[in-house]
Amino acid sequence: MTYQMKRFITLIVVWEVLFWLIFGAIINSSKLLTKDAHSFFSFQEPHQLQWLWLILPIALIFLYNSYKTTQITLFSGSKVKSTILKTNSSTKSFLSYFFFRNALVFLIIALAQPAFGKKKVAGTIQSMELVICLDVSNSMNTKDIDRNYSRLAIAKRSINELINKLSGEKIGISIFANDAFTQLPLTLDYYGAKLFVNEIETNMMTNQGTNIKSALENAYSMFTENDKMSKAVVLITDGENHETDPSSILKQYQEKNIQLAVLGIGTRTGGLVPEDPERPEKGFKKDAMGVSVQSKLNPQFIQQLASQAGGIAMISENAYPDLKKLLKQIAQMQRVQTNGMDFEVEEQRYQLPLALAILSFMCFYLLPFFGLKRIK
Repeated sequence: MTYQMKRFITLIVVWEVLFWLIFGAIINSSKLLTKDAHSFFSFQEPHQLQWLWLILPIALIFLYNSYKTTQITLFSGSKVKSTILKTNSSTKSFLSYFFFRNALVFLIIALAQPAFGKKKVAGTIQSMELVICLDVSNSMNTKDIDRNYSRLAIAKRSINELINKLSGEKIGISIFANDAFTQLPLTLDYYGAKLFVNEIETNMMTNQGTNIKSALENAYSMFTENDKMSKAVVLITDGENHETDPSSILKQYQEKNIQLAVLGIGTRTGGLVPEDPERPEKGFKKDAMGVSVQSKLNPQFIQQLASQAGGIAMISENAYPDLKKLLKQIAQMQRVQTNGMDFEVEEQRYQLPLALAILSFMCFYLLPFFGLKRIK
């Protein structure tokens, strides 16, 4: 009995390790499968992947049921023993777990909407201009929301999710610290935009600090002179403004009817700012008194910014910020209709994991008909 339980556990561990190694290899090698550098593997709904934690309780339930059956067998008569042991071997128990677990995992992957490659679509689009201003000051390296992800990593994930939801809007990217810099001019190339976003790091700006006014001025300069075109700016920051008052540029935003949305990333309790995000052994930044610098989200400043421009403010202390409010606002803005445009969209690949999920469910429920008893 002990041997069967150990074998059951070993099979589960081996399969989990093998599965995730293969899954990781497929994602990491996706760029090698195409000559187009803009085509790469991504998830349009990455927050759905959080449900993968269900694998652990499912494995524990199957192990508990197998253990319970084993204990019953030990205290049963020889006739019962031979019957139960025949139908509940470690291999058969593992097959039951294997199909049920795979059905759940592939279903979650399908819900995350994996995409790889791109295709051109011709049609009519309702266009607008959208500039994303991303704070790349050192404080964005703080890991106060999630110990595994910095504020910057969470912000970049949010930008990619926002880009996945766009459908014809021109997008530009500006990064800022003490100065502001145009990372990507307005474009319809969403794949190129995501590549630029993924490359952004805090060391791209040598002049550190957080100059919100400079960021908003640079975003303003990126728009075209087409007064009929709707314009919007999404400012992503932790709210630490160390420079000049942005009131003057915010007044211009109102005069030109430029909508501003401010997304605050961080926590009110804050966290320490690493000296070098790539080398954690170097410790954390210290002030002139030798005290470690504590960076905290400034929600009052974020609310004030949005209010002065007549826009909206969102505060997120979650590793997967909810962008529904922002997306709703963008969708409601007036658009300029453009005919005969060709634009590229991501090629969705959810069909394969969905098919594998259905096949696994079928195998799980068909096991009894082939003399393989499911775990009760």
